[in-house]
Amino acid sequence: MSTYRLISWGANSHGQLGQGLLSEQFVLPQEVDLSGCTLRPEAIRKIAGGAGHTLILDANGRVYSCGLNNKGQAGGTDAERRNVLTLQKISALEHEVVTDVCCGWDSSAALTRNGELYVWGSNRYKQLGLDPDVSPSMPHPQKISIGERIKNVSMGLRHTAIVTENCQLYVCGSNNRGQLGLINPETMEPYSLLGRFTRVADWTMQGNVENVACGQYHTVVVTKRRMYNAYVFGDNKHGQLGFFPKTSSETRILQPMCVPLSGVQHDAPIQIHTGWSHVNLLSNGIVFSWGRNDYGQLGRSASKLQNGISTEEKLECIDIPNIVQLSIGSEHNVALTDNGAVLCWGWNEHGNCGNGKTENVLRPESLPISSNSIAVLVGAGAGHSFAVIKGTS
Repeated sequence: MSTYRLISWGANSHGQLGQGLLSEQFVLPQEVDLSGCTLRPEAIRKIAGGAGHTLILDANGRVYSCGLNNKGQAGGTDAERRNVLTLQKISALEHEVVTDVCCGWDSSAALTRNGELYVWGSNRYKQLGLDPDVSPSMPHPQKISIGERIKNVSMGLRHTAIVTENCQLYVCGSNNRGQLGLINPETMEPYSLLGRFTRVADWTMQGNVENVACGQYHTVVVTKRRMYNAYVFGDNKHGQLGFFPKTSSETRILQPMCVPLSGVQHDAPIQIHTGWSHVNLLSNGIVFSWGRNDYGQLGRSASKLQNGISTEEKLECIDIPNIVQLSIGSEHNVALTDNGAVLCWGWNEHGNCGNGKTENVLRPESLPISSNSIAVLVGAGAGHSFAVIKGTS
């Protein structure tokens, strides 16, 4: 008979691990007590995290949250408290069937089966697509309509991007580094803030956008016509846009620029994931990565890097077993292999890699779990991590 458990590790200063208490960190995985809520670990379909909060989506389309709630990013759960220490269902979304969730630094979003978008949390930088003068924060999920069904959503530090079912890209929020891919045609400078979702009308991407991933101050868009390509814009200080910035003008890209994904099999689906300043692409069980590496977040030898930037090639395969799922925090990575192992690497100051230490992990390491158990799902927030473990008795 199989039993399932939810485990968590890493930063917990706001209760984002759902452990029922505040602590600076858990450097080793600990089981999450779910006896006080209706969430079943075997039903978990996605785990996402922000700076200090966590969202969990189950197979019934219900969303649970825990952690920091000072801006309402936990979805109005126990709104009088700054921290929600145990996982609780977001009741305001019970009437919807949610199919995806994501987190920004202190904001949250959910996508429904009907292609509708709900947003909540901080809106100080207009990252919810709402007027911040009216709504500087939103403690309860609010529906956002752009007149089209939405299929993907991603949040960065202070900006949000969505992809519609007809493969168009819309963005809102902060644009201080060009992360929205839009410039003011009158000044040829980026808009500082955009308070409503606005289409990125780059003709080369029209009707071809497959997915989008938002980093701290950058955005990566995957398109497909005959083959996959990445369009990138925003901050490129650490080479997170996939090329070495040889001049100061190349440290900030204000409009979408194509970076061919030459190392990827074009007949295999790809997933794009980005942390604060590094990018991982998962295709056919192989991880390609580029960007910053000073915490080991690229998972490969520093001898091939200069100041954290890959100078030899845009994409480099990490030599690890076949990966079936990947999740990225701000500067660390959590991966699930096809044989049920969990690998972690990168920033580890708060034990986010779960190896019992706080030194950065420069190469992927296996998470210590019991020998009669396998992992079936992983998730990460900025400095914290989760996994669902299946054991046999």
